[in-house]
Amino acid sequence: MEKNKLDKTFKHYLGIFTEDKELGKILNKVSFQELFNPKFLQENSKFTSMDDMIWRSGFGIMNLMEVENVNQDKWNEYIAKNTECETWHDFGKVAMIDWMKNKLEEVKKSKN
Repeated sequence: MEKNKLDKTFKHYLGIFTEDKELGKILNKVSFQELFNPKFLQENSKFTSMDDMIWRSGFGIMNLMEVENVNQDKWNEYIAKNTECETWHDFGKVAMIDWMKNKLEEVKKSKN
């Protein structure tokens, strides 16, 4: 997704979640495992799972919380090589958009 479109789409969905009290609560509890789930990773990267992404990186990290401890330029290169995104930050936005879309569908279905 082109950078401007990515940012605009992200802000759109984030606005929906922050304006609704219940959706905001759900958003505050989302985890890396929910965002970077196997389905998302298989559709948007060369990875099969979050563990696959971590282990193949070769950075010696054990979970995504440790990403901030590695060289960010090198991590972004790794992400760019294995996804459609140029940076980890953008890949996170794509994951958030995907999660928010799916969560809105779930909420819609549960209300019907």
